[in-house]
Amino acid sequence: MKRIKIKFKDFEIEAELYEELAPKTVRKILESLPIKGIVNRWGDEIYFETDVIVDEEENSKEVVELGDIAYWIPGRAICLFFGKTPISDDKIRPASAVNVIGKIINIEKYIDKLREVKDGEVVEVRSDAQ
Repeated sequence: MKRIKIKFKDFEIEAELYEELAPKTVRKILESLPIKGIVNRWGDEIYFETDVIVDEEENSKEVVELGDIAYWIPGRAICLFFGKTPISDDKIRPASAVNVIGKIINIEKYIDKLREVKDGEVVEVRSDAQ
């Protein structure tokens, strides 16, 4: 498990990446830190494009859990799930399968703040040590 921080304009969250879930994806993301991106919103999902390229599905899921962090292969994007997306039913559903790589720590504490994040804001991911 590796800890990372995800910084938005007005707040920062901590998360854990689980190498055992998707070792190649997590390794490529960690090697690319710090990563800066531009926020896109899709319901209660924030995603942002990265320069990280992963072509292999690892622990790929079409249903995710509250607080999951994932990598979306088609968009080369990191995704943060804090509620339902436009295609969710009783489960949280990404646009297509994603490589689940970790979890936001204490997600319940940040749901309201994450809902205030707007399209176009800058987001930065860095290691806990940076």
